[in-house]
Amino acid sequence: MSGWYLQKVSIEGFRGINNEGAPLVVKLKPDCVNSISAPNGVGKTSIFDAVVYAITGRIPKLDELPAAEKGSSYYLNRFHAGGVGTVTLTLVPAGGGAEVDVTVRRDAAGGRTVAASTGADGNAILADLNREFVLLDGKIFQDFIDLAPQKRGRSFAGLLGLKRYSALRQGLASLTNTRAFNNHFGVATKEAKQNTATVSLQRAQANIREAFTALVGDEYDPAEAETSMLAKAHSALSGIELLKPLCEGRTFEEIDPTSCVDAAKVAEGGEARAELAKILRDEARWSEALKAAPSEEDAKRLVELADARDTAFKLTQGDLFRQLYGLSEIIIADDGWVDKCVCPTCDRSGAGSLLDHVRHKLAAFEAVETASANLVQEWTKKGWNQLDELERLGQQPDEQALFAQAKDIGLTGAIDGARARSVVGWKETLTDRAVAKLKHLTDSKITLEKSLPDKLTAVVEKAEAARRLQSNLSDLRAALREQSAIAAELARIARVKSFLDTANSRFASAESAASARRLAAIEPVTRSIFAAIMYTDVVPALKKRAGSEDLSISLAQFWKLPDISAQAVLSESYRNAFAISVYLAAASLYGGGAKFLILDDVTSSFDSGHQFHLMNVIKGQFARPGVPNGPQVILLSHDTVLEKLFNTNANEGGWWHQCIQGTARTSVLPQSGAIHKIRDATHAFLDTGNTDDSAPRIRQYLEFKLEEVISRVGIPVPINIAFNDDKHMAKNLIDAIKAAVDLHDAAGRLVLEPAQLAGLGTSVATIVSNYLSHWSTGQTHAFTAPSLKGVMQAIENFAGCFQFEHPAGSRQYRYYRSLSQR
Repeated sequence: MSGWYLQKVSIEGFRGINNEGAPLVVKLKPDCVNSISAPNGVGKTSIFDAVVYAITGRIPKLDELPAAEKGSSYYLNRFHAGGVGTVTLTLVPAGGGAEVDVTVRRDAAGGRTVAASTGADGNAILADLNREFVLLDGKIFQDFIDLAPQKRGRSFAGLLGLKRYSALRQGLASLTNTRAFNNHFGVATKEAKQNTATVSLQRAQANIREAFTALVGDEYDPAEAETSMLAKAHSALSGIELLKPLCEGRTFEEIDPTSCVDAAKVAEGGEARAELAKILRDEARWSEALKAAPSEEDAKRLVELADARDTAFKLTQGDLFRQLYGLSEIIIADDGWVDKCVCPTCDRSGAGSLLDHVRHKLAAFEAVETASANLVQEWTKKGWNQLDELERLGQQPDEQALFAQAKDIGLTGAIDGARARSVVGWKETLTDRAVAKLKHLTDSKITLEKSLPDKLTAVVEKAEAARRLQSNLSDLRAALREQSAIAAELARIARVKSFLDTANSRFASAESAASARRLAAIEPVTRSIFAAIMYTDVVPALKKRAGSEDLSISLAQFWKLPDISAQAVLSESYRNAFAISVYLAAASLYGGGAKFLILDDVTSSFDSGHQFHLMNVIKGQFARPGVPNGPQVILLSHDTVLEKLFNTNANEGGWWHQCIQGTARTSVLPQSGAIHKIRDATHAFLDTGNTDDSAPRIRQYLEFKLEEVISRVGIPVPINIAFNDDKHMAKNLIDAIKAAVDLHDAAGRLVLEPAQLAGLGTSVATIVSNYLSHWSTGQTHAFTAPSLKGVMQAIENFAGCFQFEHPAGSRQYRYYRSLSQR
């Protein structure tokens, strides 16, 4: 059997455990149920936190504190001078073999290092131990009940041993998100380029039709083969006797129109022919530029779309706020952010749901995105980004190139209303100039043609038509190549998207089916454990909708009522029992590398009866050694009633129990032999005059000795004392002992000798006046080292009043059997 048992935990300088130079060492037994008890504030949960950090690399409750609280600065013990926290886990292979020490250190800057003995890979071992059911506390069980179904399902995947599959499913779902996918591949930009290529293609085709007609004299048929069309164009040009020598042996596209014009110029013998050729070229450029200009309807539409975007944008506060709202939504929507009315950036609370407010703000940004996308479509499809030639021809030297300035802005959809109006106005200005220029060129052409022979004028016009046809054929092919390349790229992207969508759908179905199979196996075990804890006619149920990540919890039976909401009717203890049952069932069926579980204060919502039932379930139905193949269980508790059960179980075998005592300022020690360490440490502090650290230890030592007297001598105490854990505890114990002594003395049955009875009163007076009267009221500043040394001696004397020398002369002392007999 593979996996690891936890044999020992060593901690120094971490959380509430200082122990500078002498780490807290908690020894555990793999073949026993292990329990650790401690009063509140001693360091029990710090042990849990230390193991959590060692295995997972973080302590969620600190990391999730508001930034102002600086949670990361509380990983290390504030009183440890070294500024380094050290946690060592001693692990034993479940299949047998040498133990491995994995040591994790954290420095004051938050740096983490991992080292392992025997050359083992410490990080790999810790990753193997990192399973959802290994480290459990009350919050985990509460969250399981309170989580939204989808998050519960994702969390539960780890319990089913399907965490990696669930993570892959979530990753695939993220990849297939259409908006994120399109942004990653720049689909919008590519579509804009495709629109531009389409507009260029359409313009080239229109210009080819006009040039072909002017050259050949026939209407251009787009369905005609290009070779046939070029042959007709070549024939029309070579059919002119003057140009025949320039066309022979050349394809149409190899003919040089400039040479044709020069030939006409030579034949004419003057500059008028060259001037006509220039007018014809200018006329063609201005005409093509004018044709590229969007219509008045297009201009009106552009302004409307820009105004619509402005209106949407006014409801936002820019991209920085979009990032802020986006991150805020992630934080607030997380179930770890309990109060949805508290702002994660300023920690202030409002009356309504902040999550709803943030999503309302984000919806405004989505409206801006939609408006921007509409603008990009209009900008590229109507050719607003292809007016460079019109602007180059019509712009005056002192005027700004508004089309050039707006070109890239339009491709991002960020044109505002003011810029749209200026662009539209500039377009109208340039088109008016183009119309005027064309009229001037036409008039000049007519005047010049009248002064030239008709035949030579026709030659020049044919040559210029050939020039336009050649140029636009080149533009057409370039546009076709661009369009084809973009279409191929978009097709590849579409195939990737289709593949991811299919993979996501199929994997989601497979993961959901696997989860459902394992859930079906867990449910009966959950019900069995729940019944053994609660002993009631309430039957828990787990439901997972086919194909969904959602995991719903309900009650199959609530006494006689079927199908009842668990969250609506269950009390805290029943909720806790439900969650515990699910986690124990999952751990028993789908364990991982960790063959141990650590449970921290998971019984606080139970009464003593249900605590007893839970311990019986763990001992007899779940954990080693009661279940040979079960996991090693480690229980942490501050409950004094539960501690008595731990002690009882420890006496019966198969259970290992220990207590810890101490303070965060100095050290925490296991109580097995620790009472003597506490006594010795207290004397050491008093020898140096340190009353701050000795005073709390005196309380621990005093309570231990009083409880020892009560236990050994069999002194009855009121039941409420067992539940009293405040500063009056020691005084109440002394009163109980004194009352029992007075009762036996009045009855004439007291076994104490007169000197012991007198010494009892003296010891009590010293303890009360020099210690308890100050401790119980918090006036610790009144303590002095000499007086506290007297208190320590009075504690020893007090216990000695209930002992006798046995055998006589041996100087060995034992407690009386009771107050009435030796």
